[in-house]
Amino acid sequence: MRLVDLSHTIIPGMPQWPGDGQPLDIIRHSVHGPSSHMSSALALGCHVGTHIDAPLHFRDGEPGIDALPLEAFWGRAVRLECGDPAEPGPLGSEVLDGVDLQGVDFVLFDTGWARFWGDGRYYREWPYLGEELAEILAAADLKGVGLDTPSLDPFAGHRAHDICAAAGLINLENLANLRSLPRAGFLLMALPLKLQGTEASPVRAIGVLETP
Repeated sequence: MRLVDLSHTIIPGMPQWPGDGQPLDIIRHSVHGPSSHMSSALALGCHVGTHIDAPLHFRDGEPGIDALPLEAFWGRAVRLECGDPAEPGPLGSEVLDGVDLQGVDFVLFDTGWARFWGDGRYYREWPYLGEELAEILAAADLKGVGLDTPSLDPFAGHRAHDICAAAGLINLENLANLRSLPRAGFLLMALPLKLQGTEASPVRAIGVLETP
């Protein structure tokens, strides 16, 4: 068995969604010394770095992070290469041509956009799910979808979020290292913090490969 880390490291001052009001910091309350030990605190938003959106994010009355069962956060996955990197804009339904989603829990879209992590262009514009593609995914009996981009939608949009939330799908955003995965035959696990009543949480997402 081999584990592949699919999460960006949370670093003070790292890029986050434009306009997020919560400053990001890792605060050291104490460090190692003759009469002390290291103690730290976090100041961050729920959508920072690699994170999960629950259906509650865009739909009132839907379940939040703590209301979802553990089974919602892991399952069989496929990786779809969409470009190197893909052009900013909507991904069309043709990316699913020849892909059998029977028995699949998660579809991960490898757009190559993660290469711009830390660059100013990362949060400027990006590849996202077109409406037709989102509708197909919502009807495919999945647990969720994931991208190596900031969002399922463009900056001011929410259509793909609405479609996926209505189908009970969770969304993984800002994934990393997707090219380290095969195209199929692996498990995805992305466990969030058990935050009461929240719509999102940072995660440590991993791919689990059966072969060494």
